[in-house]
Amino acid sequence: MSRRSISHALAFVVIVCLVVAACAAQTPATGGQAEVKPRPDPEALRKYAGRYELEVGLIPVSTLDVTLEGGELFVKPSLVKKRRLVRRSRNVFRDEVEGARYRFQTDEQGNVVGLTFPYEGAEYTAARVRLPPPSTSGNTTFRLKGHPDAQVVALAGTFNGWNQSQLLFGREGDDWVCRIDLEAGRYTYKFIVDGNWLLDPSNPQTEEDAAGNVNNVLEVKPR
Repeated sequence: MSRRSISHALAFVVIVCLVVAACAAQTPATGGQAEVKPRPDPEALRKYAGRYELEVGLIPVSTLDVTLEGGELFVKPSLVKKRRLVRRSRNVFRDEVEGARYRFQTDEQGNVVGLTFPYEGAEYTAARVRLPPPSTSGNTTFRLKGHPDAQVVALAGTFNGWNQSQLLFGREGDDWVCRIDLEAGRYTYKFIVDGNWLLDPSNPQTEEDAAGNVNNVLEVKPR
């Protein structure tokens, strides 16, 4: 090998060594473990937590309850299981089950006021609602046993225009209890547990409405 070839080879080796050393200096030591990405600040996610509501009957999904659990955001739409939301950008998340895109809407002051989500190829925006405290006083008592892990249990019927976020149950012992004032008359109603509509298991009186929904019937006698 000529002296010129040897010089070129040595120069190449020196350049390679310098490149490797520079890369090593820029790469932080991980102790042989994969680098862990920082988790989102829970306080930054707290502003998204709450209930979001659509008009009843528009589509099967009428409520979406967003909760902050263990520093992560979860969403529970009506009729389906709760799923974790993974942040993709400032106000955009994807659920880990179906990959559906959830986009939180804000007003001019930055307050979260709605949640846009897909359903069967179309997008819908549910308005954020503020839940009242449980309704614990009144002349008529509704009671639901079990469901110890439920987050929101509500009562809806002809007496409140089927509003699904107005009359809330409170926990009393092992039961969920809601008390409201009702005048004498005939009413139909249903329970809503975390967005899922349920018949009152303690009341066998039911009837089907014009849309084919089966509801409980309650007759309040004059007092």
